Amino acid sequence: MKYLILKITNRCNLNCIYCYVNNKDNKDMDFKTAKNAIDYLLSLDNKIKIQFTGGEPLLNFKLIEKVVDYCDNLNANISYAIQTNGTLITKKIAKRIKELDIKVGVSIDGLEINDILRPYKNRKSSTLDTLKGLYILKSYNIPFGITAVVTNKNLPYLEDFVKYLIAFGVKSISFDLLKPKKREYLNLMPDIKEFNKLLGKLKVYPIYIKNLQKRPKNKYCYLNSGDLLFVNEFGDIYLCPTLEGFLCLGNINKDKVKLPKIECNKCYAREFLIKNVKNI
Repeated sequence: MKYLILKITNRCNLNCIYCYVNNKDNKDMDFKTAKNAIDYLLSLDNKIKIQFTGGEPLLNFKLIEKVVDYCDNLNANISYAIQTNGTLITKKIAKRIKELDIKVGVSIDGLEINDILRPYKNRKSSTLDTLKGLYILKSYNIPFGITAVVTNKNLPYLEDFVKYLIAFGVKSISFDLLKPKKREYLNLMPDIKEFNKLLGKLKVYPIYIKNLQKRPKNKYCYLNSGDLLFVNEFGDIYLCPTLEGFLCLGNINKDKVKLPKIECNKCYAREFLIKNVKNI
């Protein structure tokens, strides 16, 4: 299966202190760019997964609807996912997500600590709105997973956060170790030994934790097998979302595309940024 990540907007309503995205242009992806990326991958494989990301992808929800409508008329096996901060989820949006059969991932880094890491642009709390979004998804019986970016700010609170998620009924969580996109982010890097201790504790908890799953040798992610295509709102192609701005591979609307393949049994993006951001 091929994996397409579409950054459908660089707009966002939050101001995360470790943000990976350039969101100064207020630019949305157009349908032509999304279609070109989809058509290219379908020329290689008729089974693909499309993930909508941003920015905050719900700010360009009309494109999501248009993409699913287009794909429904194709003779292909296509699944969909969205990675959202959850603050914009309403009953209307949740109902539509269910109709479109889109899997949902919600980004939240804890409870009270989340407001420090992921505030609104006016610095006000976003956490309650994210939790409200989770309740709405739950009320519509929409399965969702949680993604938490791990920094030295929230690492001490993650065990209690997992307990809360279990009580809430969340079935899966993925911890994303901070990737330092900027030099100042190095001050937020978590202690890997402490993180591994936490994972050891969580092994017995009744929740699926992606980080605990064994991966095949030399296959950390889709990038290792040459099955990943990340396209941003301008149509530019990068190795993965967190490497946007580094090593552009061309443009889906202008250039011939060749899926990259990287041999690495760790997160290539994180290793690359740790080595290179010190020189920025």
